[in-house]
Amino acid sequence: MGRRSDHSREEIQAMAIDAAAKLVETEGFQSLTARKVAKAIGYTVGTLYHVFRNFDDLVIHLNAQTIDEMAALIQQQIRKKRNPEMRIRVMAEFYVQYATDHPDRWRLVFEHQAPRGLPTPELMKERRDVMFELVAENLREIAPDRIPHEVAHTATALWSGIHGICILALTGKLYLGGAFSMVKLIETLVDSVLHEFRHR
Repeated sequence: MGRRSDHSREEIQAMAIDAAAKLVETEGFQSLTARKVAKAIGYTVGTLYHVFRNFDDLVIHLNAQTIDEMAALIQQQIRKKRNPEMRIRVMAEFYVQYATDHPDRWRLVFEHQAPRGLPTPELMKERRDVMFELVAENLREIAPDRIPHEVAHTATALWSGIHGICILALTGKLYLGGAFSMVKLIETLVDSVLHEFRHR
């Protein structure tokens, strides 16, 4: 069992987030507990709560890391494309890929419910709209003359649709043939929204 002096607060926090990520990947997000994380890093639950306010705070840090990883993957891929429409298509492709490769971590981001009445943590506020902002940035490049509200509306509608299809597919509620149907539906959605946006 590790002693608090063995690692700094920041090191214990990083170890706990990484351990939580591995537990979610191997056992599913619903089985994640503070006790399992503490055991995985060789510290007590008390020590865990010395570096996190509570279990929800640990989950929030894990979710922030998940969003950062997903955004980094997507940004790495879209940098290779000059065409803004192609960048949006690539964003959708790799969003689906991340969700498919890491379904429990991806679902935890959206299904974790913090205690009622608490404000959204700053850690998540900074990341909440990262995908919408990336889509909007490329839509503005497609149609620079569009008013900001119109761009924001289209970005929100498009990315909400992509996310909704992912949710239905990965929770087994898309009864049209599994992952292939998910990809084809998202391609159809992106085609339709971009066509309408270009010719509005």
